Parts: sequence; structure tokens; C-alpha cells
Amino acid sequence: MNVEHIDILDTNIEAFLYTVNGEYLTNFQEDVRARRLELESKPQLNGLEQVELLYLVKACAFDYEGLEQAIQVMRNENLFYDYHHYQPAVELLLSWVDLLSLQGFVGQFDGFSLSPRSLFNLQSSGDMGNHELCHRIANPFHPYFENVLLPLIQKNEYRVVGINVTYMAQLPFALSLGRLIRNHFPNIVILFGGTEVSDVWKYLLDKSKFFCVFDAADACVIGEGEQAFTQLLKLVENNQPFRTIANVLFNPKHELTAELPVIQYEDIAKLPTPDYSQLDWSLYLSPEPFVYYSPSRGCYWNKCTFCDYGLNGDSPTSPWRTNQVDKVVDDLSILSKKYKFIYFSVDVLSPATLLHLAEEIVKRKIDIRWGAEIRLEKYWSKERCDLLKASGCTAISVGFESGNQRILDLINKGTQVHRVKETVHSFYNSGIGVQIMGFTHFPSERYEEAMDSINFLMESRDYWTFGGLGTFALTPGAIVAKQPSDFGITNVRPYDGDDIIRNLHFEDSVQDRSPETEHILSKKKQALNPTGFDRPWVGGTDSAHSFFYHDRFGTQVRAILEPQKPELDTIVITNGNVVDDIGKFPIEELLSTRYISDLHAAYRKEQLIGLSHAQLVDILTSKVLPSKQGSEAVKQYFIRQDNTIHRLTPHVIELLEWFQNANSLRAYFEDQKTPEADRHLFERLLHVCILKNYIRFVPSPHHVDAVANHASSYKQH
Repeated sequence: MNVEHIDILDTNIEAFLYTVNGEYLTNFQEDVRARRLELESKPQLNGLEQVELLYLVKACAFDYEGLEQAIQVMRNENLFYDYHHYQPAVELLLSWVDLLSLQGFVGQFDGFSLSPRSLFNLQSSGDMGNHELCHRIANPFHPYFENVLLPLIQKNEYRVVGINVTYMAQLPFALSLGRLIRNHFPNIVILFGGTEVSDVWKYLLDKSKFFCVFDAADACVIGEGEQAFTQLLKLVENNQPFRTIANVLFNPKHELTAELPVIQYEDIAKLPTPDYSQLDWSLYLSPEPFVYYSPSRGCYWNKCTFCDYGLNGDSPTSPWRTNQVDKVVDDLSILSKKYKFIYFSVDVLSPATLLHLAEEIVKRKIDIRWGAEIRLEKYWSKERCDLLKASGCTAISVGFESGNQRILDLINKGTQVHRVKETVHSFYNSGIGVQIMGFTHFPSERYEEAMDSINFLMESRDYWTFGGLGTFALTPGAIVAKQPSDFGITNVRPYDGDDIIRNLHFEDSVQDRSPETEHILSKKKQALNPTGFDRPWVGGTDSAHSFFYHDRFGTQVRAILEPQKPELDTIVITNGNVVDDIGKFPIEELLSTRYISDLHAAYRKEQLIGLSHAQLVDILTSKVLPSKQGSEAVKQYFIRQDNTIHRLTPHVIELLEWFQNANSLRAYFEDQKTPEADRHLFERLLHVCILKNYIRFVPSPHHVDAVANHASSYKQH
């Protein structure tokens, strides 16, 4: 294979960056203004139009000029590690992606991902096979596809385009891109691969519909793809017809068997060192490169009853394989010449292998910072954790799953609650950040047992950095789904309308939860990790940004993210904009994306239905809001930088408007000539504004230097 003729493009980052160029932003704002005028002139709005108008109001208040600076914050080391710069930059970038949904389906994005509760069903082959639907989802990025990517394919005369799809949220974009390429280049060979492609095959009820979804593909790699992909490329390179290959499905148009011939697992010892040299690292929203390396595959424990990962057959995960430590160290030595931060992308690393690896890294003086997911074994003494730290371990992530021993035993985790706590302490005492993950609502779990998990995390709060508790979801390949009676659940079935079955409905024999206790659980789970963001930002488990912050600030990283009390001379600026209500269509009466999300939840819970795009459109178009007449006093709202809308008291609105142009607290007191009683009121309002993130501090150069010195002190320590 002639690698000189292979180019690697990260269309994720390239497509996003295309949306912040001047022409795109100008066209976007013109579209927003025109569409808002059009909707506000209507005598009535249906539900879809109401949701859109609400987003148009947000778009009119957005800080477009701040986007370039926000991107530079991500790439500038000093600014990146100053959370007073980092936090508003992330909020602005997230808000921009949210507003980009005006070019697709309003509210379709969930951060830098795709919401599973938008105006389509990611678990429906009908929706994913719908060309117009997927095109609209991907529409925010079609200008990049059409103006950059397609001309590049034509210029370089590529014979093959391979599209990797790692996550479910990427699926409609990848499908739309593949169809666009197929329409423009009918004779090009298009290959799909990645975890999501395998998952669609694995969870699709009717396998004959697979190429109704991947209709643009000539072939799809299912499962591990190093050998399969290179074999496909060799066939094309040598002008040979397609033939049966392990782990490959061919489009029926090639008249090969539609059955998957065999699932083959790679001999990872024979795989070469990963080569990231073709990636343009200057594009990324990061001050440093961050690469992945897999020293093992599968899980050596492979017994957890909730787990369903990969093409696993009758076991929770793929077969356990580990590379020879000498080969791993050789690979790391090569990678370390270009990359300092390396994440071991594995299901889990065995303790013995990891300890041996750490010894060799120290022995060969390989200077890297690494992290991985591990099991909380009693094996991890303080001395062994010290060795991991010495080898460059910055942070690890662990699934403790539950703080209740009965639930842990049902999960077959093979751990004990008190041992888990001791192990977390060992890592903390060695200066290694612990990112901790668990979940509530495992079958038969009672309210008090769920509270055990919350209490476990609260009692050990000083010893872990990021993480928290999710909610159990039952997947078809889990032992729980295969042996439901062992876990006290019945009526295990897919939701009507879903045929890519990623999760199942079930009924639990234990029903001691009321709406009140569910609300308490939800609030307490949210309170476990109130600072930071989700992936891919600081606060997201295993994210590159979290990894960087761990390396810079150590196990005290969470303190860097917490709101600080301002001094009198601290410069304060409003974190958003005050806007007037819409006279004809009051903001409080407009439907929001929350309504769409609630529709999904209600239909799944009450009717066991996964709503399709067509069903959602029918429901929303029936929700009509007539325009209002009259001259009521105009209300004001605050649109925070994260695009959330808040109805606040006049006192708070007045305060926010005063700080709109950035000023010090001292200047406020001098300008207002505030009496003592009002000053106490102001301080209470200020406290609320800080906690609610309505205002933020403008860091001075001195503050940036102080952050750098703090990090330097930590490293010396």
C-alpha cells in the first residue's frame, strides 16, 4: 500500500471552523434577521415556528464578534489554563453550535453532539435512511462540504473515500456526506467503518435494511477494521473486483453475499505504531496535541451484567487481548517524540500489565503524560500508585458503578464498597486525578440504595475530580436483558418505532420511587459535579481538556473551576444580554426545545413509542399560538451566554445592565452612591449573579500570571 497516496482529513473540526469564517457569519445573520421579521409578521405560529422564533431571538443577541477570540483562547496556553478566560470561551462556542441548528432542525445539537431527543429518531432506520431528513440535519455544514471538501476530492482525483463514524451523533452527518459524495462522484469507492457502523449492524432488527441506511457505501467494515480496510484498499489499488473479506459487508449492488462472513479479531501485536502525522494540529481547539493508543482490547474481567460493548457475542465485551509490554513501550517511545499527552484507549487495562508498563516507561525515561480507564482493584496500593505517577500517569477514570454492595453484587462487579474507597484514596494521595463514574436505577435498586451511591460520592468528594452518576439503560446484549428474571424485570421489549435497538424498555419489580424521590435524586446527582462542562471540555470524563487541566493543576483541579468572590477592584461584565419581549408572541408562551424533549420522554414512558420525524412534525404543527394584540408593558429577559433564557427581577436586570460594558464593583458603588442598606441588597444580588453565572470576571494580566505561577508551584510540589 502506497501511503503517500492516502490523505487523512478531520472533517469534524474543518466543518466547524468553516462556520466561523466571515462570509458564513454574515450570511447567517442576514438569514436570522429576515426569518425573524417573517415569523413575527404572521397571524399565528405553529409549534415548529414557535421553537424557531425563540432561537431567532437568541441569535439576534449573540456575540458573533467574540467567536474568533474564543477559538484563540482554546489554542493559547496561557489563556486556556485561565478558567476565567476558558469558561466564557466554551460557553460562546457551545452557544454558537446551538444556534447553528437554525440551519438544520432547531435545537438539534446537544453541546458538540447531537441530541437524541430532537425532531428525528436516531434509532429508526426509516429516519436515518431518509435522504432529505439527514441532509437537513447536516445542512449547517453543507457549505463546507460543497465549497471545500467536494472540490478537494475532485482536484486530487481520489479513487476511494473512507468515512469513519465513531459516535451515534455523527451518523446522520456521515450519511449525508456519503450521499453527497456519491451524487457528485458516481464511480468513486465509498467505504464506511467505525464503532457506530458496527453498532447499527449489531442493533438493527432487520439486517436487510442495513444498506437502506448506508446506501451510499460500496462496503462497510463491521468490527475491528485494520486488516479489512487495508485489504479493501489493496483491491482497489490493484483494480481487482471485490471479494469476500472478514468483517466486511458489501452493498448488494456488488452481488456478493449480504451476510457477514465472519467476525475476526485483530492480533494487536502485529499492528504498527499509530501514525498521526497527517493531522493538522493547528486546527484543533486545544493548546497541545492529544493522541490515542490501544495497548489492549476487550476486558479482562468481562463479567459485568450491565455491559454490552463492541461485537461481543455472548460476553459483555470483545475478547481480551493485550500487547506485549516491550512492543507497547517501543510504540510509546516513538509517539513521545511528537506527542506528550497520550490516552490509553481501552475498555480497561489489567493491573499487572499496567504496573509492568509503568516500570518500563520509568526505566527508559519516556517523557509522556498518560491516562486510562482501570478497575478499582485492591491491588492498587499507595506504592504502586506512586509508580504510575512517576511514569507520567496524570488521571485515571474508574467505573465504581454503585455505592451499595447488593447492587455491586448484582452487577457482578467483583468489588467491595470499602475497598473502592481505599483505592480512590491511594490514587489521590499519589497525585493522580480520579474521574469516577456510576449510575442509579439498576433493576431492583431502591431509593435508599440509590442514595448510598450519592452518599458514597459525597463522603469521598475531596478524593475525586470529575464524574458523577448517570441513569441505567438496558441494552440488548447485556446479561440483564438476556436473563431478565434473574434481575426481577419483566416486559423487556423494544420501543415501537425503533428498529436500531440501542436500549430496551423494561418493568422493574421494585417500585418504591415517587415523583418526589425521583426529583430529589435528580437534584442530588446534579449537585455532585456543579462545576465544569461535559465532553469534550474541562469537566468531561476522559476528555483531552480535562486531561490537560489535571496535568496542570493536579488533584486540586476542581478548585480552579469554582466561582471566586470578587474584590472591589475586580472588573465585572455581564455574561449575556438583556432583551425585550416579543410583543405579538410573548417569550413565555412560545414552545421550546424542552417541549420536544418532553414529548420523546412521555411517549417512551407512557406509550412505549419512539417517535419518528413525521410523528413529531404532526404533533408540533398542531400547536398553534395566535398573535397578541394590545399594549401590555414590555417584559425583559436575560439571555445568558450559554443561550438559556432567564426571567429576572427588575433589580437584577438593572444590575446586569450596569455591568454590560465591564466595570469594577468600586465604580458601581461610587456611581450609585449606594447607602449601606442598599449595599447589603446589592451584595446578596451579586452573590446570586455569581452563582447563576449571570456575571463573570474579566481577568487581568496579573491574574493570568498568578494562574501560571499556581501551576508551576503544583508541578514543583
